Amino acid sequence: YDWSDKEEICRKLYIDEQKNTSEIIQYFVEHFNTDPSELPCRKGFHRQFQAWGFPSRGKTWDGDQANAASARIRELWEQNVNQKDIKSMMDEEGWELSTYDFTKLWRKNNLRLRNEHGYKAPSADGKKRKRPSAAIEDAMAEQLVETPSRPEPISAPMDAEEAAARAQRLFEIQVESDQRLQARKRRRRIRGYGHLPPDAAGTAPRYASETSLDECKAYLSLDNETYVQIRKEFTAICEEHGILKKTECAEGVWEDSKRQLIDGNAHLSAVMHPLQPELDKKNVALECLAADVTKRMRVTGRAITIADANNILDLNPTESKAVRRAFYEILAADKFESRLVSGEDHWNELRQQWYQTSEKLQQVVAANDPNKMRAVDLLGRDTMKRFREDRNSRGERIHLEPPTAPMDPSLLTDPQILGGTDDDLDNKIPHSLMAQLAQASSQLSFDLDPALAGSGPFATSVPDPTMPTTTIAPTGPPITAYFRLAPTSQLSTVHPRMWLGKLSTPSVHALHAAALSKLPTARVAKVQGLVKNEDGSEDCWLVESVDELLAYLAEAGEKVSFQVVLEDGVFV
Repeated sequence: YDWSDKEEICRKLYIDEQKNTSEIIQYFVEHFNTDPSELPCRKGFHRQFQAWGFPSRGKTWDGDQANAASARIRELWEQNVNQKDIKSMMDEEGWELSTYDFTKLWRKNNLRLRNEHGYKAPSADGKKRKRPSAAIEDAMAEQLVETPSRPEPISAPMDAEEAAARAQRLFEIQVESDQRLQARKRRRRIRGYGHLPPDAAGTAPRYASETSLDECKAYLSLDNETYVQIRKEFTAICEEHGILKKTECAEGVWEDSKRQLIDGNAHLSAVMHPLQPELDKKNVALECLAADVTKRMRVTGRAITIADANNILDLNPTESKAVRRAFYEILAADKFESRLVSGEDHWNELRQQWYQTSEKLQQVVAANDPNKMRAVDLLGRDTMKRFREDRNSRGERIHLEPPTAPMDPSLLTDPQILGGTDDDLDNKIPHSLMAQLAQASSQLSFDLDPALAGSGPFATSVPDPTMPTTTIAPTGPPITAYFRLAPTSQLSTVHPRMWLGKLSTPSVHALHAAALSKLPTARVAKVQGLVKNEDGSEDCWLVESVDELLAYLAEAGEKVSFQVVLEDGVFV
């Protein structure tokens, strides 16, 4: 390269204007119309700067200065400040640390970031393990190929008796949950919770205030962009009028704020026009949306981070990891699955074991400070989250299924379920419970247990002519099927053109539930089974009964596809 006429411009850029090498290269590209590939690399510029005698940019640190900077970094780290913010604060305080020098001091202090899975403790001697050489790694790789081994499991395998006990507990929870739903003592589950599945698609809310936000969007014909915009507009209105909660508003202020939102939004003005249909549902949807906005305004900023929790409990990052590691080991020894399966009594026992592992935790519990207990709960939730993630990544998570038999006979005589006449039987038993009972009944031996041979929802060896005959579809693995949205569907919200669904049983109810998995507020108008011919054309077969569904499944073979006409009732 010809550097003879470049010294002055480089001196001006590097020394006077304090530009770095990347900025100097970009200057040459722009002002001399030079392709970057024709310029020297960064090291080439640096070598030439040294040849010209340009002063070094690097700052020489003596021992005292390095120790002072190192102590300041550790002080900020002890306050649970993250690495990026520590670097920024050091720059603001005038330390003028380069990224290289900062990283060097960080490593010198042994201030590591997040450890490996499971909050693994540092080595006993405190020294960092060196990476083996390439030759040693190759030899280790060959040995692993010859004798493959899996990492040590996080928890010991669960024995059959313990697995059965937990599955029985899960079954009891499912039965209780279905009974509470039937008695309107709990709200519906739109999504799965723990090991419990969501409630049947199309289950109505107990009260108008429990209408889901997805249903609100459907009733008000909102796509995602419009929905977000309306929330922003109502947030601004609430901030303008000082609204944080409906019950705290002066008389008429809440309704006036909603009217202001409607008048200021063209979409809502059209949807909420007095001549539009289903105004009662739309008013409920707007009320729920507005209430959710104010709720989020009240809770915004109240959440705390792990760093906040550490500072509240006076823990530095190392101490915090040790505290969480102790709880992690307790969960592993217990073969923990979820708080739901463990039950509150056992869950509290695990927490008490955890408290005993740390003197600081014992002090917090003894003081019963709500703010500090909130921080302890956050560390516990973070530990459970890491524990589940680690087990899932290793494929060690046990997916418990409720038992099918034997089953407690008292479940079959619950007055809330069986009260009333036989004609009301199908309406009184929740669908998910009926499926469980039907599955269990197929495996029970009534000849060996006279207590189960009485009248009830099971079919006995001697049919009772007074009982209604109900055909239960055979149970088995769920049927995976493709669903295609028919062009004649009338939906006011965005919906995927194709999706996957699972039929829990070969029944029309399960078929409709899978068809509505993406939009529970819609209604299935028509379902057609699709069969592809050899010439690429498709035959459509209307499915309206169990017999028609079974006939189609036999014809479809491995690839099951349905075309569905959906309607949500919003269109005029």
